[in-house]
Amino acid sequence: MMETQIWNQSEFKFKSPEIPTMISQEERRYLYWLGKSVWSGEGIVLEIGPWLGGSTVCLAAGMKDSNNENHKKLKVIDNFIWREFMAKRANLPIQPGNSFEPFFCENISDYASIIDYYVRALPDEEIKGDIEAANQRYSQGEKVEIFEGTDQPLEIVFIDGAKSWQGLRYLLQTINNNLIVGKTYLVCQDYKYWGTYWVPLMITKLEKYLKPVHNVLDSTTVTFRLVANIPVEILEDLPYHVTLLPTNKSLMEIERASYLLKTEGDILGARNVLISKVKFLCHQNNLSDALVEFKKIQSEWPIGLNVNQLNRCRDYLQKSMNLEVPEPANIKLSVLFSRIGFIFNRLKFKIGS
Repeated sequence: MMETQIWNQSEFKFKSPEIPTMISQEERRYLYWLGKSVWSGEGIVLEIGPWLGGSTVCLAAGMKDSNNENHKKLKVIDNFIWREFMAKRANLPIQPGNSFEPFFCENISDYASIIDYYVRALPDEEIKGDIEAANQRYSQGEKVEIFEGTDQPLEIVFIDGAKSWQGLRYLLQTINNNLIVGKTYLVCQDYKYWGTYWVPLMITKLEKYLKPVHNVLDSTTVTFRLVANIPVEILEDLPYHVTLLPTNKSLMEIERASYLLKTEGDILGARNVLISKVKFLCHQNNLSDALVEFKKIQSEWPIGLNVNQLNRCRDYLQKSMNLEVPEPANIKLSVLFSRIGFIFNRLKFKIGS
């Protein structure tokens, strides 16, 4: 069984500052706990995709409180390119295409002695016809150096910036020799997010070498520990582009990732991973099957279960793929129950205070 609670039960001295972030409060607590209680100092911590530093300071604060030697032990990489969708999360005076590096530096200044950051990118494949992917992914025209790895052993790798199949494949190929059997943790922040099929798909392809150990329930994060060396040829033989992956086998591997969460009792996480099959099919240019898959998933959606990611997928199909997808009765009921629950909890809070 995966651990789901220990970071919530441990002492949490660090108060996360008000840095705009896309991770949940539980994830912040989890990252602090990783830095303080899991990281031993044998290897460094590598963070891929810190954005404005909200996750970075949580890791750094935990490392500081661990009492291990921590000078420049947290390596961070990002392309630091501001994109249009980021403005919804942070009201900063930055134009799309410009760098947000100065804001990141300001936010992490209290932990500058621990953090060693680099302006680097991971290569992403182009997905024709997907406006959303084009707006979020790195392109060669942005002229940021590609990440070439590190010469230090890696104990914790927090992956929140591998935004494509090719990007994640390249990252694992690049850091493979730095992983420590029995010691390295791959923290997959996008594992349970509907739009990042490449994460559960890749991890399932490597399941012989990785053991699931942590599931952060109020988030999309699942963590795996390396239990055996990943042969170089296994990573080299992976297709470089999602369109070259075998469709049926890949769909079954995503289903296995979903089943893993289901057996652990994470019903919402399992359902959200299933939704990622839809974007996978879209990226394989198989829109008709993607639409069929989405309709099947939403028709089987349990009434009352959170539909946030399901509706994000619906928006993606309609806005990016120009596919019309009606909302059935069971989804409308789930939205209604969610609103009633929210109002009830607000009333409970007001009465209690």
